[in-house]
Amino acid sequence: MEWDNESSAHHPYDKAYKLLLSSRELFAELLHSFGGRRWTEEILPQDLTRVDKSYILSDYREKEADLVYRARLRGQNVYFYILLELQSKVDFQMPHRLLTYMTEIWRDLLRNTKQSEKKRKSHRLPAIVPIILYNGSAPWTAARSFRETLDGQEHFGAELLDFRYILLDVKRLDEWQLEEMENLIGLVFLAEKQQDSIRLAERLMKSSRVLKELSPELFQLFKSWFKIVNPKETEVIGPVLDKFNDPKGAEEMISNVTKVLRDGYNEMRRKGLEEGRIEGLEQGLERGLEQGLEQGLEQGLEQGLEQGLEQGLEQGLEQGRIETRREIALKLLAEGMETRQAARISGLAEEEVERLSSLLG
Repeated sequence: MEWDNESSAHHPYDKAYKLLLSSRELFAELLHSFGGRRWTEEILPQDLTRVDKSYILSDYREKEADLVYRARLRGQNVYFYILLELQSKVDFQMPHRLLTYMTEIWRDLLRNTKQSEKKRKSHRLPAIVPIILYNGSAPWTAARSFRETLDGQEHFGAELLDFRYILLDVKRLDEWQLEEMENLIGLVFLAEKQQDSIRLAERLMKSSRVLKELSPELFQLFKSWFKIVNPKETEVIGPVLDKFNDPKGAEEMISNVTKVLRDGYNEMRRKGLEEGRIEGLEQGLERGLEQGLEQGLEQGLEQGLEQGLEQGLEQGLEQGRIETRREIALKLLAEGMETRQAARISGLAEEEVERLSSLLG
């Protein structure tokens, strides 16, 4: 197993969530809001220390990111392993992967523990609480406990290894409950449900009260998050966000961002319509020219055929008349008629009749 100090985020939301949850205050807020356990209420931001390592398997580094926190709970160390599973599909081997990551954390801790301490009977490995943050469009259907992935596990009792992870299926979280939280993590999850930048800004405007009450540090973190999840609009919204450093100006900031996004959308739509009209005219002219040429060629061929037939008939008839006159002239000459008289009767020129006479010669 290899790990790096800062695994790269290959999706904007990977980077955005990792940035947000790198705040001890916000991670404590996540535990209090979604931990669902009594012990979560005892963990305060000052009790948390982020472990600056990643334990993602090399096969999955292109698909996910993780965070590790160490906390002091009732005088003991406990670890939280958060896997940011921001893929569109569910991985049904998730319990096994989590076990691998957790085992690597224990191995890493043992490597850095003195031999004398490891040999003590009282030495214990710290508890690790696995958490999955999932925002895929499909519902999460993977097994929630490790034991469920073992074939034949129903035949055994407590002798089999087992653990259960906490799942945050963001797209399936209840909006009403998220609104009731009135905190930044609830607002972020609400925003996650929006499909475009303008709706996201409108969602934030409805919850601007939450933003106003943020600490300056979390307010700056929120602005960074907003830029990351809107990479295409960062160029236009960045300057607007940077003008506001006081959380009390959150409502005005979001209002300005919404206006900039709407103006940009309307301008893009106007340009799209204009380009569409120009493209339509160009295509229309092109089709018209093509059809005109085709029709012109077709008509030209028809006219050419008609003219050719007409000329051919006229030429044929004329040639036929000449041949008839020649036959008459030959017969008259054969009867002994003079050249001038044969030419007059047949309608041929005297020179032509004389030529025919020489042939009879």
